[in-house]
Amino acid sequence: MNDLDRQTSRLLELARGRLGEKSVGRIGRALSLAKIFHEGQVRKIDGAPYVTHCISVAYDCLFWGLTDTAAICAALLHDSVEDAAPELDPVRRIKQFDSVVYDIVEALSKIRSLRTGGGDLPATYRRILGAAGKDIRVLIIKSFDIYHNSDTLEVHDRIKAKNKASIALIYVGAARRLGMMALADAIIDRILPFLMPVQSNRAQKTLDQLTKQCQPSIKQLSKQLNTLVGHKMAKEVVIEKRTLADYFYLTEKPGTGHLMRVGWPIFRIRILVRNDDIAWRILGKMHSKFGPMPRHVRDYLNAPRVNGFKALTTRILWDGHPVNVQVVRIKDDEPNRMGILAEWGVSGPDTSRYMRLLSTLGDSDLRMSEVHSHVLPDLLDIYTPRGDRLTFPVGSVVVDFAYLVHTELGEHCVGALINGINRPPEHPLSDGDVVDIKTSKNASPQRIWLNVVKTARARTMIKQTLKDQKLQVKGLNRERSGQFYITSLTSTDILWSCCCQAIPPDPIVGRLSEEGRWIVHRSDCEKIKGGVWNSGSWSYANSKQLILRVNFTLNHAYGSLLPVLELLAEREINGHSIQGQGRSSGLYSINMELEGKEPEELGKILNELTGIGTVKEIISYSWRESHTS
Repeated sequence: MNDLDRQTSRLLELARGRLGEKSVGRIGRALSLAKIFHEGQVRKIDGAPYVTHCISVAYDCLFWGLTDTAAICAALLHDSVEDAAPELDPVRRIKQFDSVVYDIVEALSKIRSLRTGGGDLPATYRRILGAAGKDIRVLIIKSFDIYHNSDTLEVHDRIKAKNKASIALIYVGAARRLGMMALADAIIDRILPFLMPVQSNRAQKTLDQLTKQCQPSIKQLSKQLNTLVGHKMAKEVVIEKRTLADYFYLTEKPGTGHLMRVGWPIFRIRILVRNDDIAWRILGKMHSKFGPMPRHVRDYLNAPRVNGFKALTTRILWDGHPVNVQVVRIKDDEPNRMGILAEWGVSGPDTSRYMRLLSTLGDSDLRMSEVHSHVLPDLLDIYTPRGDRLTFPVGSVVVDFAYLVHTELGEHCVGALINGINRPPEHPLSDGDVVDIKTSKNASPQRIWLNVVKTARARTMIKQTLKDQKLQVKGLNRERSGQFYITSLTSTDILWSCCCQAIPPDPIVGRLSEEGRWIVHRSDCEKIKGGVWNSGSWSYANSKQLILRVNFTLNHAYGSLLPVLELLAEREINGHSIQGQGRSSGLYSINMELEGKEPEELGKILNELTGIGTVKEIISYSWRESHTS
């Protein structure tokens, strides 16, 4: 029996035990289709038939708890639409097999970029999250697809492996929010050596060293715990070593994360009990014996975390080192680790509490997915005056709260009463705050809110309002359709594009950005091709002298700034407020303000700067009024 036959037999045997004989027949037919669609295709890592990947994904889904026949069939066929030869007609045949299975498979299929022919990651991600809002199985199967692919990253070169690890990390946040902590941690442990090889190698050595150092002491603690809680109170006492995944936190930018410095506590005690009464009694015994560390006692039994985690948690000191303790009811142990998978039954889980996650994803843009700003260890529980609890990422502000409660509240928010005190819309929230939003009919979203909001829902709603064509953009006259006049160079609503460096009196074009700012390009700029742009002209009058702020990069070498200063002296332009900072090993970033001439003369310096050999790139430029004129 070859490997493919062994995998097939193992999957069908598992399905027989967990789903029944009737489901085995359907899964067998889906498997036959998958073998046909992937015939002749092999995996890079070992040359095995590609369909073994599909079987592995389906097996993992079922083994970890996705006891759903349609989902297992979809897992087997998840790559069929994009990989099968057109003459095999996979779309028609899968629809004919099961329309529900096809809907899941379609959502999981990559969207191809018309420009490159490769996968369009943002578009695919949006479709998966959009489909998951209707059928959560899409997101679960994708997570297991990522889990299996992350086990073979070593076949790729270093750069490609890191890119694939970043893509895998995008779905870790979703797995965590669905409570599938064991799966999320397993993915992280697999991809960390490729995502940040030096850091993870160093951290693993530190973790192993601390574990070895603490092992004898932990054995003594184990004996004392068993004596303290006894078999009548605790069903089981488990002492676990933490993994690197416990020290890894997702950052707001998808595909990135931060590996915290490895240190104490490196062990976690999990005490399994039958009911709440025993849980509280054991917690009291632990505190009486060892003493709790301040601010580390949490009641997640009565106030579960956003991903459904339920336990009493505390931290004690043992032999001079902190140790985390969880007192968990037996019925909550599996859900705490497996999340939504532990809830799957004959009719599937109640997904209503997970739908709120998907409804707050905004436009599900990879650049600002709320999945990634919600870092589970760092969440805020905020309450309405009625006592309803809402959860936010750390750093969220009043406006985030307003938009999550209701779009209208966000649109007209002018502040809030936080614990009875008046606060502005940009005020940051703290864990446990009670927030009562204040509104005004005449209020509307402000662009500055985009700099402070944390949730994707708030960001998306603000952008939609700012992008409204009726929005008043300061510094512009847009009375005639398709045309505009720049009436003020100093308006912060105008974004000057550095690719072409538009300066008066250049022919210009412009349009609104997603953030409601007016982007200005020269009309002959290559980057405006294919877009819908308004024709522009200059009609400004400044009573005060203007200053041009410029940020550019230089070669990081002795004397590289000298040609810039010589140019300014030759043109009789004052350069001041010069600030420099290392940007990389070979570049230096310079911020400078130029004044002493009319805007047309100052603007010409931008073009002349790029002609200097030591200047690499203009990063940004803007105008402001001189306070001395």
